Amino acid sequence: MFHSNRTLTKAVIIAAICVFSTQFGVTVITPLLGEWIEASETQNPFFLAALIFSAFTIVSTPLGIPGGIISDKIGRKPLIVTGLVLFAVASVLFPFSSSTYHLIFARALQGAGAGLFFPAITALLADITSYEERGHALSVYNIGLGVGLALGPVSGGILFDIYDIRIPFFFCVAFALLSVVLVLLFVQEPKVRLKRKGKGLSLSKSGKKALRLSCVVIFFGIGVAAIMGALFSPFAFDPRNLKLSAGTIGAILSAMFVAFAILQVGFNRLMKLIGERNLSIAGLFLCACGLLVLYFATSVSELFIMSVFLGAGLGAISLGTLTLASKAVGEGEQEREGRGKVMGIYYTVFYAGLGGIPLVCGALSDIFSARLLFLAYAALLLILMFVVWRVGSD
Repeated sequence: MFHSNRTLTKAVIIAAICVFSTQFGVTVITPLLGEWIEASETQNPFFLAALIFSAFTIVSTPLGIPGGIISDKIGRKPLIVTGLVLFAVASVLFPFSSSTYHLIFARALQGAGAGLFFPAITALLADITSYEERGHALSVYNIGLGVGLALGPVSGGILFDIYDIRIPFFFCVAFALLSVVLVLLFVQEPKVRLKRKGKGLSLSKSGKKALRLSCVVIFFGIGVAAIMGALFSPFAFDPRNLKLSAGTIGAILSAMFVAFAILQVGFNRLMKLIGERNLSIAGLFLCACGLLVLYFATSVSELFIMSVFLGAGLGAISLGTLTLASKAVGEGEQEREGRGKVMGIYYTVFYAGLGGIPLVCGALSDIFSARLLFLAYAALLLILMFVVWRVGSD
């Protein structure tokens, strides 16, 4: 049922490279948002920043479940490759975007790629691993994701400051096309055929509970990354707050995702001791601590401390919930047929949080203040941490 160690290792590494290329392309624009928003002369800067950021998820959210179902029927590779190609095309469009509408369209195209790519790539990893192997495989995958998230902001800020807007996106295109070549040439997948036509996805009671918990936690947990991606740049760039340069903003965001990536192997070991649910709860606590630091922050050094807390928290939440969701489906051949749909459900909720939360928080930040929003969201995560602990204990 499972691939040989060598084949499995190769597939996991290629999956990490693929997710690196997508996340590099997603976050490379974050340090540029402040200048783009300022140039637009809008009266609602936080909401506009959130709208550009959320265009990605407005498109990716409704594609998650259909993308997962299609991958169950025709295989994972076609969806993975299609998603990567859409990322490459979007990256070509960004440097030539002359208005806010063009930026929103390019982000939406990235979202279409993500809606097809992520359910298929994670379902593939679940297909070729056993329960015992899965945590390690997903931690390596998350390292690629974290490195892409980390290098994107700092690269976008520095390359833009030194050269021009085209250079960061040239790298985005190159990484996406390299990933396509690697998948086509070196990734093998087990054949997935839908044998039971017309029968819906069937999960055990424990499987349904695991999927529900993972979806609730990732919805609010990924909201932290969404808030940072959409609101931190205009907040930190504003002279009434911190007045940081694009390069400094990118470095702070990158430090957050460096912590995310570095801690993945350690979190996998911790997960074996305390379980996926408890690791996710610990991640909520760390994210709440990071937002509290951000609320009080007045210096760059404090912002880097914040980034470590948030990166660690997001890393724990991502690994814990992704592993928990992947185990909602059993290990048998028939169960594998629905794994794409399960991962599609997970990523639908993931992108709903990634897109919906910054829109709400962006509007509230314009009404009240971004600092107050950071404090309120920290309180929300602490309440959620207690609720998940109680429900999971029943």
